[in-house]
Amino acid sequence: MSRRHWPSLTALATRAGKWVAALRSPVLHSDDVSHQGRQQATLPGAAARLLAGKRGPRASVVIIQDGRLLMMQRIKNGKEYYVLPGGTIKSGETPAMAAVRETREETGLNVWLAEQLDVLEHKGRIEHVFLASKFRGTLRLGGPELARMTEDNQYHLLWLDYQQLQQLKLRPKNLLMYCQEWLLPPHK
Repeated sequence: MSRRHWPSLTALATRAGKWVAALRSPVLHSDDVSHQGRQQATLPGAAARLLAGKRGPRASVVIIQDGRLLMMQRIKNGKEYYVLPGGTIKSGETPAMAAVRETREETGLNVWLAEQLDVLEHKGRIEHVFLASKFRGTLRLGGPELARMTEDNQYHLLWLDYQQLQQLKLRPKNLLMYCQEWLLPPHK
């Protein structure tokens, strides 16, 4: 392709701006994923890779029960860290759709999303964080995580309180700051 056919930086920035605007999607429930997908703005796969590196952006869900946060413990090649349930946003999905789908796959839980809490970043990867207003189902590991589980590649679902979270390696790194806000009563 000759240089004159390359898109201008202005055109790329304009497209990126539209894709970023598409990230602001309404929240939904897991039953809505299959039939709402075409009605909501989506993030094209190429845009996801352009904006957030080759792995694409991630969507995750904050699920709180009895003052504890549901986390996924990862042990990979002897290194341990903890993440919120969630995963990569697929081409054609909104962040909210991905959050609901990934949570159902990984945990067996159907979630209703209340709101998008924030957009975080870890090593150049964007993460859209949603709050579950309620959930139902039986907690169990599933999806690709269960299929990939080996002695060197482990996944475990754990309910953790704030004191426990303070001792752990969380990803993204600034997640602990948010956990304090989500799990501890406000100071008066």
